[in-house]
Amino acid sequence: MLVSAFIGTSQAQSIQAAAPKTHQVVTPATYKGKQIVVGSGGGFTGFSTTYYLLDNGQIYGKRNRDTTFTLIGKQTAANTKRAFTVIETKCQIKTTQFNNPGNTYQFVQWRQGGQRYKVAWGEPGKTVPPDYPRFFDSFMAMIPATLQVK
Repeated sequence: MLVSAFIGTSQAQSIQAAAPKTHQVVTPATYKGKQIVVGSGGGFTGFSTTYYLLDNGQIYGKRNRDTTFTLIGKQTAANTKRAFTVIETKCQIKTTQFNNPGNTYQFVQWRQGGQRYKVAWGEPGKTVPPDYPRFFDSFMAMIPATLQVK
């Protein structure tokens, strides 16, 4: 099962909270390595929230109304590697074609430099490839509620 293969319950709280910093050199906007981007939004307000896992383990969050990224913490090297393995191998994001966001939506994206592969869902009646909602839930489980951007 993807959830247990991705993150075990004991590992869900292994993220280390970031110390507040006034200046961030690396952000998802400037990072050259691989990134997993997970987000959701829509509805009446149209707001969205997006989380970024860099292949160096750093996790950032951003709401669409924010002008800067919030460094949330750093994931363990093992969990970071596992997340990239699952999205690239099990989910096969580079070859999956599914873009059906609805009024409310969720998405998973893989990117590196100019390469971007995205799967989005939320439109009623469309069958989502089953690995993606499980990946989304597993990814969100590794960010404690107290550290999620509000």
